[in-house]
Amino acid sequence: MSGRKIGEKTVSIPEVKKIMEAVKEQIEKIDSEEGLSHFQEITHAYVNKFAKMSEKDAIKIQKFLVDKYEIEEVYAINIVNIDPHTVPELRMILEKSFTGKSLNDEQLQDILAQMEELKTS
Repeated sequence: MSGRKIGEKTVSIPEVKKIMEAVKEQIEKIDSEEGLSHFQEITHAYVNKFAKMSEKDAIKIQKFLVDKYEIEEVYAINIVNIDPHTVPELRMILEKSFTGKSLNDEQLQDILAQMEELKTS
């Protein structure tokens, strides 16, 4: 199956997982024998293995990080993909972020707590 590029957007692994599920469903509707291409199969297996939260949670957390803490989108996506649980892990992700460098340990702890709360709500 070939396609053409109609747009470009940076997305998190959970979002890619949802996209790949939709692609797989469409391909099976069109031709159930064709299936995913080799590259699509590898991508599908990867996102199933490494998605650490649902697509809904990923979007909520990403929006929260960008809106409340003004963290750059690329770092917010990295946080969603890695799903850190400690301040040192979060600090490591944000070490090159202009905004992230200015956050203190208390703010980082608050981010981690609110991320957990968003995942359970």
